[in-house]
Amino acid sequence: MLVLCGAVAWLDAQEAVTPQRDPFIITIDPKMLGADLGIGYRGFSIIPEADTVFWLIAGGSYEWLAFYRLPDNTLYTEASGYDPIDDPPYTRLSGRLDLGIAQGLAFNESIDANLFEIFLFYKTRYDYVVDDPGAIELILESTLPDRRSIFQNSLFLGLSYNDLNTSDPHLVYHGIYGEMSAEWGPKLLFNNLLGKADFVRLNATVKGFLPLFDLDPESTANTLSAYAGAFFAVDYIAGDTIPINIQQTIGGRYPRPGLGRAVRGFEDFRFDGLFKTVLNLEFRLNLPQYTVIDTVTPGLFFFFDSGYYNFIYYNESGFLFSLGAGVYVNVWKLTSLHAYTALLLNRPRADGSYWVPLLFLLSFHF
Repeated sequence: MLVLCGAVAWLDAQEAVTPQRDPFIITIDPKMLGADLGIGYRGFSIIPEADTVFWLIAGGSYEWLAFYRLPDNTLYTEASGYDPIDDPPYTRLSGRLDLGIAQGLAFNESIDANLFEIFLFYKTRYDYVVDDPGAIELILESTLPDRRSIFQNSLFLGLSYNDLNTSDPHLVYHGIYGEMSAEWGPKLLFNNLLGKADFVRLNATVKGFLPLFDLDPESTANTLSAYAGAFFAVDYIAGDTIPINIQQTIGGRYPRPGLGRAVRGFEDFRFDGLFKTVLNLEFRLNLPQYTVIDTVTPGLFFFFDSGYYNFIYYNESGFLFSLGAGVYVNVWKLTSLHAYTALLLNRPRADGSYWVPLLFLLSFHF
């Protein structure tokens, strides 16, 4: 009886010191006006010692975008006869719903997540371009079938490797994340109900961070620390009808805007295309932290960006290079606010300038 009581007491003590693992994963991707919310359930595993995560991701946003292509589908230039300030920009209402499963093949104890993971999603989105009757909008001057709206469906399949640790209290990231993916959006997935889509996208993405120094790694709050980061992606699209949202982004599990924003300093979405590759190099310096409800971390960053695009169908291609520096504030480890300046190295913006004095960014560039 004493042995039994002792065993029960020991089990109770173990439960007290070993916190239960939350079966739910919550992700939030804030946007300027909107957000994407992801809920993952990992309550049981198909493969022992690896997570099986069932995902539901939903969200919406009011977006400020731009379309730098003329009605004849040639690339917009400063000599095209349009106003580079007023005519390319447009606004869009967007909503998305993704349902999927991510299956771990091996587990990474250091970050409490799958080391290798395969994933499959069914993705649905709706885009509606908000017409401004008093403006000339190049997007609405085009002949693209989704220039006003689209109801788009696709299947998304990929494999990822995750050894990226972002949990350091001083915000010194370290490790590597990489993935390969394919997205297929054929007509048979109801892609001709509103607008049209018929495409395949292949993508490879890798990013990594290297700690450089931490003046006081044992302190509760950061004193001064630094790390370097790199991001590389290559993106190829083919198909009979490629939607604007696919042409203007670099794909993967976490899509990002195309080269007009991936290479900082150039106009957002200016260099869309069917083949894109980008390389970002960055140095981040975390300054002393302070507490406002929770931890707030200011910092400095310096970057060099490069990219290459090819329209393929329109025989237009080119390289892009820029460098710059800025400041950021990481707020409660939820998101970061950035202000920076950028110098374009090999070609100007549409208005002929090579230097942008001030730009803003929500969240880290990668």
